[in-house]
Amino acid sequence: MTDQRDVDRQRDELRRALEEIEDRVNPAKVAERTRRRIDENPTPFLAAAGGVVLAVAGVAALLIFRRR
Repeated sequence: MTDQRDVDRQRDELRRALEEIEDRVNPAKVAERTRRRIDENPTPFLAAAGGVVLAVAGVAALLIFRRR
């Protein structure tokens, strides 16, 4: 009987682990967690967006000035 209990316990552990993995990689849940993080503290995301804007503007400026 112990063997069946062990199998049942391992099956439950595996089910919980798979549900946790599914929860972590589910695109809708990832988006929701990201939205919550942005709402709680937007500074890092705004800084990253500003960095991207500056990088794109810098590349555009280099391309414009190199052509002259």
